[in-house]
Amino acid sequence: MYTHLTRIKKHFEYVVSITFGAFFGVFYVGIPLLKDWFIKREDVWRLEDRSDAIPKLNAQTSIYGNHKTLIINGKTFHYVEAGNVHGPLILFLHGFPEFWYSWRYQLDGLKDMNHHLVAIDMRGFGGSYKPRDLEEYNPDHLLADIRSFIQELSPNGRAACVVGHDWGGIIAWAAAAQSWECDHADQSGYMERLVILNAPHTLVISNNFTQKFLNAFYVLNLKHLIKHPRQAIRQSWEHVLPCFNQIFMSFYLFIFRLPFSIGEKWLMSRDLGIIDHCVGSIPAEHITPDDVEIYKATYSSDNYASVTCSLNYYRSEAMTGMYDGQRARGIKQVGFIGIPTLVIWVSSLLISLLIKLKGKIILLSNRVRKILR
Repeated sequence: MYTHLTRIKKHFEYVVSITFGAFFGVFYVGIPLLKDWFIKREDVWRLEDRSDAIPKLNAQTSIYGNHKTLIINGKTFHYVEAGNVHGPLILFLHGFPEFWYSWRYQLDGLKDMNHHLVAIDMRGFGGSYKPRDLEEYNPDHLLADIRSFIQELSPNGRAACVVGHDWGGIIAWAAAAQSWECDHADQSGYMERLVILNAPHTLVISNNFTQKFLNAFYVLNLKHLIKHPRQAIRQSWEHVLPCFNQIFMSFYLFIFRLPFSIGEKWLMSRDLGIIDHCVGSIPAEHITPDDVEIYKATYSSDNYASVTCSLNYYRSEAMTGMYDGQRARGIKQVGFIGIPTLVIWVSSLLISLLIKLKGKIILLSNRVRKILR
């Protein structure tokens, strides 16, 4: 029964996703690109040659830590480490469109706190294993990568702390739930602390969406609709309005899931212009033109494999199936986190303001020290 309902739900989610993707694709991809191409006569498909940039990149970024590789089940993963390699492990998981370099300030700012700091290139990113097969990005593989890193690099096979942002945070939530499940069953869990930066627990988002639509349905009961039609419709709309606001803010997610490599074409247009857009609100002294080139060079490597591989996170079951394994195992508290957790959530505007403040690394260092005690 569970399997049958799950299949129906996944098919429904796919149809909804493609519908929204087609709508957003026209307005956010098709029209702007055609406008630049025909009206402004811009070469929106131009790509700079950065084929020789990676060796220079590794030499240039060695000031932040040592570049190393780890082989997991025959697959090579790249990471950068700093601090005391014999100390408790702090594992940093990046988001999209990023790689280990996003944590360079943390590696530098926390290196003297006697912990082993490790920022990895996750599967499909940077210098790590880049499979193009969608199946390689299912939750089991992504969680196994994190678990293997911890067990290989932590002195006691357990992580002092996992810090995740964006996709790294989504995976960190699920890894923490899986680790707690092991601990709860008197087995060896592999996480002891969790820090999340701007990444939702996907079950919370799913439950909130479901509840808001249910509330809207209950408000529209026949009796209330007949007696007070305008009030019933207004109250129902107030329940679902936050959901539609979130859908419109997450328009890119639906575009990435479209077929025919539409997401790849969009990312690669205007010489990987999405990276320019992502860093546009950050002051130049913290994201320099050289930093932007480093990101673009990394995404240009391996014949732009990182572009497709990074989008596979959105196209695979990682988006909706992070906790299917727990459900299938009959876990009563699916997604439950039983370890000390710090969640930091700030808007892009607040990020722009905070990043201008002096001593930002000291502030983060104090926060991390506190949670590790």
